[in-house]
Amino acid sequence: MDAGINLLILGLTLGLAYALTSEGLWGSALMFFNVVFGGLIAFNFYEPVAAMIDHTGIGWGFSDTLSMLGLFCAATGILRMTTETIAPAMVRFPPALYHAGRLVFGLGGAAVTMSIVLLSLHAAPVHKKILYVIRYDTKPPFGMGFDHQWLGFFQHATGAIFAQYGRGQRDPFMEYGHGAGGQRYAVKVFDPRAEWLIIHEEARPYGTGSILGDDAGGDATAAAPAAGGGGQAGAGAAPAAGPGGGPGAPGGAPGGGPGGGRRGRGGPGGAAPGGPPN
Repeated sequence: MDAGINLLILGLTLGLAYALTSEGLWGSALMFFNVVFGGLIAFNFYEPVAAMIDHTGIGWGFSDTLSMLGLFCAATGILRMTTETIAPAMVRFPPALYHAGRLVFGLGGAAVTMSIVLLSLHAAPVHKKILYVIRYDTKPPFGMGFDHQWLGFFQHATGAIFAQYGRGQRDPFMEYGHGAGGQRYAVKVFDPRAEWLIIHEEARPYGTGSILGDDAGGDATAAAPAAGGGGQAGAGAAPAAGPGGGPGAPGGAPGGGPGGGRRGRGGPGGAAPGGPPN
């Protein structure tokens, strides 16, 4: 069954990549950046939107999933219409560059889109093993870890690219917040202990087994397993990937910082495209 789910995810990714590559190098490049910024917007604002849904009195538990996917689709759609309006014509490139570029950007855009879909499932109040296969350390498909890689990228965006110093706390893994002369600064970074995926798995209401055991919130969280993502210590980057969590509504403080957020979950550090984290 594990191989079947991984093949399904890989097949959907390749199908989406095929659709993107059919737009050529220029179109697939635009869509790649559209989905990247759409994902940044979704992860930056899904927590406060989910809180607004909860305040309506709807207690169905899917507010985080709905807000994450809704924001991603809306932001990507608006960006798509904007780029189509600004640059409606296809740009010509040399054949070799054209085919290589559309393949790279098509696969990249498909991988980012699939990572957001997978993370929305992690945020849903479903079985602890999503589709009875995917856990915090599964890294689908086939160890590529689309979800882990996105969380690592988003953490890096909040800790380095859109860093907001003087807020939050010092990065416990000393990855971010370095100044001149080796001085360290507090920086508002998403999921500083890389536990977004773990806390979300703990929060999902169905299934048995605890990752953190009786020490949840203590030293066990600091020892979260490594999870890829290029040098960043993000949920999805080394040193670990973890979730933020109450059942069905994971994440962190809106605009996020380290530590607790809505319903005690660790949440996003917020990185709005083009500016510092909220």
